[in-house]
Amino acid sequence: MPTLSWKSAAVVCAALSITAALAAAPDTSKRIKVAMVPKLLGLSVFKANEKGAIAAAKDLNIDFLYTAPVTASAQGQVEIFNSLIARKFDVITTTSNNPTQLAPALRRAMKMGIKVVSYDSDVAPDARDFFIQNTSYPEMGKALVDSVAKYIAPDAEVAILSSTPDATIQNEWIKALTAYMKTAYPKMKIVTTQYGYSNPTQSLTAGVNILQANKNVKAIIAPDGGAEVGAAAAVEKLGLTGKVFVTGCSNPDSIRAYVKKGIIQASPLWDEVKEGELVMHVARLAANNAMPKNGTFTAGALGTFNVKNGVIVFSKPLVFTKANIDQYQF
Repeated sequence: MPTLSWKSAAVVCAALSITAALAAAPDTSKRIKVAMVPKLLGLSVFKANEKGAIAAAKDLNIDFLYTAPVTASAQGQVEIFNSLIARKFDVITTTSNNPTQLAPALRRAMKMGIKVVSYDSDVAPDARDFFIQNTSYPEMGKALVDSVAKYIAPDAEVAILSSTPDATIQNEWIKALTAYMKTAYPKMKIVTTQYGYSNPTQSLTAGVNILQANKNVKAIIAPDGGAEVGAAAAVEKLGLTGKVFVTGCSNPDSIRAYVKKGIIQASPLWDEVKEGELVMHVARLAANNAMPKNGTFTAGALGTFNVKNGVIVFSKPLVFTKANIDQYQF
């Protein structure tokens, strides 16, 4: 067999790379309609998802719609799904206020041939084709606890301020952080769990109530964008900066001021803009019937992802601190 010169080898390698890239790129010849339906309008983390989704939709030949209830309402989401079904959308993507209440409408969409992709907070598994999990639940639970444990006593009292009682992802994180706390900080105690319904104003009221009713609470873990902002505002309002610490899951723009004041020392999340891009890539592949239930797929510049039983884990926790928060703008 003749030996290739280095120039010939380079040409062959380049050709193979181009062929592989073309093979990995989805078929975008047909324009499709994709809706993104978050829990509610106005929450900054979901706006960051929208930003990434809009950018990806242009490249993927997607007619994109962003719509949601004004408040965190499962019934509001169901009404939107029914409208999208009637308008014959190709793909519905959503993060759930209540997995059980959303399921009948989403199952009906699937029977009509509409692909359903959940992200962030899952719906019932039989009511969607794929789920994009932000990060693994045990890793996020650990990151949330570690984000306050360094600043409080190992036997301190802690409060939880969540979104809604039925929010899938918040409940999974609370389960994970409780399990981790029992092993890593067995004397630490969760004394109350309250809800702010993903609304910073309601979360501020809930945070004030928590701190006034539980004078020994030294940290609030708020695994929700609105809840973390509200909890931090409550600490500041009651003059407890440096005495009570807050962590949660918010985009950096929302919590930057509280991080710089030291109310929030560390706050885990992920890149919400890139997650929005991934949602559109999965939607495009799902619409093309080219998305595996198990295996791997490529999402453009985001890289290659694994799929297991229809679940894709997006990333490891990205922890915002005073040292790095200004590197992120979303």
